[in-house]
This record gives sequence, structure tokens and C-alpha cells, in this order.
Amino acid sequence: MARNASVSVIIPTWNEAKYLPALLDSLQNQTRSPLEILIADSESTDGTQDLAEARGALLVPGDRRGPGEGRNRGARAARGDVFLFVDADCITPPDLLDAIVAAFEEPGVIGGATGFMPALGNAAERALFSLANGYQRAMTLWGFPHNAGYCFFFRREAFQTLGGLREDMPLNETHDLALRSPAPDGPDVDAALPDVRLRPHDPEGIHRLDDPVLRDGPHVRRTIPPGARPLTEPGYRALRPRPRRR
Repeated sequence: MARNASVSVIIPTWNEAKYLPALLDSLQNQTRSPLEILIADSESTDGTQDLAEARGALLVPGDRRGPGEGRNRGARAARGDVFLFVDADCITPPDLLDAIVAAFEEPGVIGGATGFMPALGNAAERALFSLANGYQRAMTLWGFPHNAGYCFFFRREAFQTLGGLREDMPLNETHDLALRSPAPDGPDVDAALPDVRLRPHDPEGIHRLDDPVLRDGPHVRRTIPPGARPLTEPGYRALRPRPRRR
């Protein structure tokens, strides 16, 4: 993929007006400008939609059917060569888009994901985040790839070939996408991606676990399609497809 590849940023939202401005600021301060920023909003009532349009983002409204559906909805409207999915409560480092495009210079890379750290936090809190990142890495190395979903990216063609995210999974749909991606042949590719920072939530802002869409949704089952093999480390390495065997 050429260094001039275009990146579409897709942000699923539901009542994220409090956190969205900081993310949009960080995206506008990138060393590489995104082709477009799409807000896949799901019936927000706090002004998220108006805020997104006022900041020049492309609004892609829809029903409240979970973050997986929102990400897929944004992807269907996106025009870029690369899809970058970012949660609204994140703050991206200024070189993130450049690092993502650089990762695709390695032949066969189809996607990847970043680590994450708190935007504000003491040493103990940062250590806990480091442990979480390490857990994801270890699980992936043991054959159970993890993609926490805060910030991940795919080539357009790869995401479409995989069928996007499963919309019947109210949780862990990003892990499922990792499990359904092809496994690498040959050495891993270090993507050298910077960490994305997460903003702290106020107690009243923690809505996902109490969201009826999640609480009343179907039970989550981690299923692997027949013949599927896991990809390489989604949070720390670029992803490589497995060559076809004759």
C-alpha cells in the first residue's frame, strides 16, 4: 500500500458529547490528515449529532443496535483505503495515522490495533493498563488473539472480505473479528504503533454495561468458523494473511 493511502476514521457513538471534542481535536492534530471522519451515531440525545456536524464530521445516523452495527454502518459509508475504528472516549497520539500507513508497507499486512493507556493516571493505574496490554499480547501468542476494540484498523478490502463485525454479538465482537482473520506465515511484523489514551469516565458516564442493548442482547459465544486460524498479535503487531496453499 502506498504512503499516500487514505484513512477513513470511524467513530461509533451513543451520547458521547462530553468526550467527542477531545478525540476530534487529536484527530485534527495528526501529522497525516484523515480523508474523512465518520460519526456512526445511534440515537444520541445529548447533542452528539449536532456537535459532530459542527466540527465537520460526516454523520451516519442509525438505530441503537450496538457498537458492532455502528462500526459496520460507518464502514459502509467510508471511502478510504484504510478503516480506522476509534472509540469516542479515546485521545489519539499525533503520529497514529502515519504509523498505521507505515505498517502497511510490509507485504501482506491487513490490519492491526493499538495498545492503550489512561490519559490521566498515576503510576499504579498505568501499571494496571500495562498489565492489560500484556494480557492481550500473551493471549494472542497462545493462540487466542485479542482486540479490545478501543482503536483498531483494517484495509478496506480485508474488512469487507471478513464480512465486518458480527452484529449479533453485544460484546467481544472485535475479539471475534481477530479470531476470524487469517493467521500469519513467516515472521511477525512489528507495527510500532503508539498507544491510544483513554479518558476517565464519570460514574454517570459509564453506560455500556447498563445499556439495554447489551444487557438484553443474545448470549455471547466465542465461536471460530471451521478452518479459521487466528491472526498475529492485534494489539502489538501488524496482521498478515496466510498465503494460499496449492
